[in-house]
Formats: sequence, C-alpha cells, structure tokens
Amino acid sequence: MIIKKKRINSLSCLNHVEEGKNLMMVLRDAARFKGILVKLGFSEDLIEGERVLPSMLNPTLKRNAEPFYIKDKTKPKEQYTQTLWWTRHEWAGRGETREVTDFVTIPRERYARIKFEPYSVELFLKYDEQGQLMVMTDFISYCHDNEKLLINTINIFLTNFEECEILTENFENVMPTRTIKLNWEVLPSGDYPWKRIQDDLQKVSAKSSKTAKKLLIDKCEFINSFQPDFRAYGKSGFHGYVIFGFMHRNIYVLESVYPNNATYVFGKNWEELSKLTKAEILKENLQDVRIIHNNNWQQEIRDLLEVA
Repeated sequence: MIIKKKRINSLSCLNHVEEGKNLMMVLRDAARFKGILVKLGFSEDLIEGERVLPSMLNPTLKRNAEPFYIKDKTKPKEQYTQTLWWTRHEWAGRGETREVTDFVTIPRERYARIKFEPYSVELFLKYDEQGQLMVMTDFISYCHDNEKLLINTINIFLTNFEECEILTENFENVMPTRTIKLNWEVLPSGDYPWKRIQDDLQKVSAKSSKTAKKLLIDKCEFINSFQPDFRAYGKSGFHGYVIFGFMHRNIYVLESVYPNNATYVFGKNWEELSKLTKAEILKENLQDVRIIHNNNWQQEIRDLLEVA
C-alpha cells in the first residue's frame, strides 16, 4: 500500500495487517528527490548500498537520531542545574568593573521528564530491476510495542517526500548485497594542528548553543592533547559526535555536543564501533567507561589516557 500525505498520527491505515508481520517502508523512483536525499546524508552519486542515519532536518528526524523527552505534569516539578558559558561584569574595586567569561552553573526548576531513546532507523539505497532508485528501511515487526516506532518511521518518509510505500516480508529479495556506511568521516592518521581540528569542531557544533559548543571544544582539546591515532566526526544523524581513537590501546573516546553530561569510552575496535546503530552506541551498558562531566573529569581522562 502507498500512503500519500504529510504525516500520520496513528496506524489506522494498517488495521488490516496481521499482528507480527514484518514491514518495510519504501520510496520508489527516489531520484526525483535527489536534493533531499543529499541533505539527509546520502552521497551525490546515490550508490546502491549506501546507508545512513538521516540528518535531523525536522522534529521527526530528530526523534529518530537523538534521545527525546516528554513532560510528566503528574509529578512535582524537579530541580536541575544548567551550565552556561557566560560573559558578565564583576566588581574589580575602586569603582571599576571587569568583563569575565567562564562557565556558570544555574539552578532551575522544570516538570519531571520522561526520557525516550531515539528510534535509530537507518535508510538505505537499492536499485530495482528497471534501474529505478529506491529508499528503504530494514524490516520492522508490526506489533503494539512498535506502534510509535512505526508511526515515526512512516513520518520520516511523509515529512520529506509526502509518500511512503509499505511492503511485507515477501519483498526480501530487494535487500542490498553490500553496505556503504556514511555515518562517519574519519580523518587520516597523522598529526593535525589544533587550529584545524578546532575549525572542524566549529562546523560539527555549528547549530548548537554557545555553551554546548564551548564545552565540546574544551573537552576535545584536552582529549586531543593525548595524541590520538585518529579522529572521526559524525555525519548525517550522527552530526555533533566526535570519536578519538587510541588504536594501540584499543580505547575509543566519544564526545558529543548534545548535553548528556558524560564522556563514553569504548574498548571495541573502530570497525565494530562504526557499524553500531546510534541506539546501540548510546545505550549505557555497551560502553566500557562512562566519565561524568564534573570537576573530576580531567583527572579521570588523564588516568585513562596518560601513559606512564
């Protein structure tokens, strides 16, 4: 069946589908949307097998790529702290003030929030027997537990293309025979001046707040001082993530421009780590070490990376 609208709010259109059926979302003749596909993260060449976690172009895609929250107004408001990179004037004596810029922590109050992990659905390209380009997802089981996942996945197609075809598992023969991951840009091994890396980080964090940008750059500068073997920048839906690889020690340090208040350290080799979905990377039980962003952060990073 083909859905043609701007979005759906329920799965009423699939009421006829048997529970437990595996469904795939597809866009046919996708070359007519080349500009949008490139914005989502695919290459200009649109090569068969390319697979991306699509860029966060709208709220539907952001829920697919980043953890999201809803307010829980049934509970009392909670206290939390917010860190800001702030310029202010302070008293310097003798009737003068001076300008000071640093991090400040401000107590705030908000409704309790319920956290949801990103759906992390990836899109891939396949050419059919007639040579027409198709955009596809992996199969998703049609069941109550996957209701919100299915709605969001269908809306990825509708909000970008206003069209989504839904196929069942008898369409398995069109699965790609190879995968070309486009989620990471890996810099070649070698020494890079900090200025160049800082320029890259400015691009990685271009859409982030001043505070988030400053936090990322400061922490990346400190990690980079331990001379990693390589650096990788997230692309498409991984935009805002940076990995420093210490290959000889099998240590891979993940920093993010998004405020999750922790640095993640993995012991997987880079090939394994780059193949993980975003949901798998963000699940706390997969990392070897989780270092909280607090006053002890630098010392814990130093203990981890400093070679005696």
